[in-house]
Amino acid sequence: MMLLCARSSAQTEHNDEFVQRDGTRLTLGGETFRYSGPNIEWLGLEAYGPIDPTGPRYPSHFEVDDALDTAKMMGARVIRSQTMGDSIGCDLCIEPKLGQFNQEAFRHLDYVLKAAHDRGLRLIVTLVGDCANCKQSGAGEYFKDRGAAGSKDFFTDPVISARFEKHIEALLNHKNSLTGVYYKDDPTILAWQNCNGCGIVASLTDGGPNAASIVKWVDTIGAFIKSIDKKHLYEDNSYILALDKAGAFLDSKTPDIITSEYYPHWEAVFSMGGPGTTAESFPKQAALVTGHGKVYVVTEFGWDVTDWATQADLEKVLTAMKDDPKISGDLFWALQAHNDNFGWQPIPANVPDETYAKRGETGQWWALYYGGINTVIMTKEDMAARAELLRAHAFEIAGVPVPPHAIPPAPMVTFEGGGLVAWRGSAGAVKYSIERKDKDTWTVICDKCATDADTPWIDPKPSLSIFGAKYRVTAYNADGRASEPSADR
Repeated sequence: MMLLCARSSAQTEHNDEFVQRDGTRLTLGGETFRYSGPNIEWLGLEAYGPIDPTGPRYPSHFEVDDALDTAKMMGARVIRSQTMGDSIGCDLCIEPKLGQFNQEAFRHLDYVLKAAHDRGLRLIVTLVGDCANCKQSGAGEYFKDRGAAGSKDFFTDPVISARFEKHIEALLNHKNSLTGVYYKDDPTILAWQNCNGCGIVASLTDGGPNAASIVKWVDTIGAFIKSIDKKHLYEDNSYILALDKAGAFLDSKTPDIITSEYYPHWEAVFSMGGPGTTAESFPKQAALVTGHGKVYVVTEFGWDVTDWATQADLEKVLTAMKDDPKISGDLFWALQAHNDNFGWQPIPANVPDETYAKRGETGQWWALYYGGINTVIMTKEDMAARAELLRAHAFEIAGVPVPPHAIPPAPMVTFEGGGLVAWRGSAGAVKYSIERKDKDTWTVICDKCATDADTPWIDPKPSLSIFGAKYRVTAYNADGRASEPSADR
């Protein structure tokens, strides 16, 4: 417990200070700041991008809290979330229609920012998604009434740029209804990220503009952000692939941070050619970026078998990132949370076909469920083991000894009847025990035999009483330490 308290204290000590740039490194409170953590795409709006039968919807406060608690338990200092800045063209979006802004959406973002701040977590906020299909939804909303030919116009049409800048301005100048802090003044935000790989996708579609046009856009957007916000860093994620081919992107003037994404199986999907991504690729890319005077981070990387066939392969990658001080941070894609009632959020963009899931662009979305679940390409044991590798890496890259696992919060029983019991899961739990109360006696009927994938759980010997039985559930972490039992219903 002393280590856990020390970690919590260290993480929140500089809560109200901004992460800053000192040349090619990040600093906080005058000390070098390095991080690892998850992407949690849906924090601002569930199912805005990937197909999900439950959305689009605002995630509940429980889902947000559960995800942030899990991230912190896994050693995260930073989280990236696209939908904290990028949602446009839907009723629940930040900007449902061009120039119209949704205060309900902002109230949800306000909650996420406060919840992250209270946990000592920082957010990287993406301002617009990719332009793979700019004529429909998302970035395509900025094309309304322009008769634009394709994604290249996003970078060259001044009217489209002005629409995007209006979206950015509304976000930066929003005052948090819970804290009274303007987003442009909130140290919970580490950086504004211009887009999700928009430049490289534009270059692969519609013929693409030349690099100079995209770099000009990168610098123009950066200058616009910095004219409003003097405190936050500006991150360029317009060119997500091998940066040795990025050319002029590395010489852009306004970004503080340049980033890239790593999914080695993309190299086959998109026929990219080249030597292929290995653990050695990460320090090579870092040397290129820092050699141009910028901070380098990995904004996304895949963690599952589609990209790293074995746990040992993944561990080599994590070690390469940890051991290179030129790599200031890395973020895996992507963490999921418990559902409100029981079990887990569904896999976004789930692909049930094993062959495509292993080789396709989205597969099973690299969705990580702490404690593990079985999927068509992963066993729950393999997923759980990889989650522990990611957890250890996050503490190690931050220069913090890997502590014991946090004790999970008490579960909450959400249904009991007819021999069934369901519960809302606990962040950091890997097993659950179930007790049944007959008359006045509690009896253990499942001794650490259940997981969040097993709920609703079936009592093999249900009570025959017309009044039924009462159940309570206790969560256990990976160290075997127990939560408080669930409260009586």
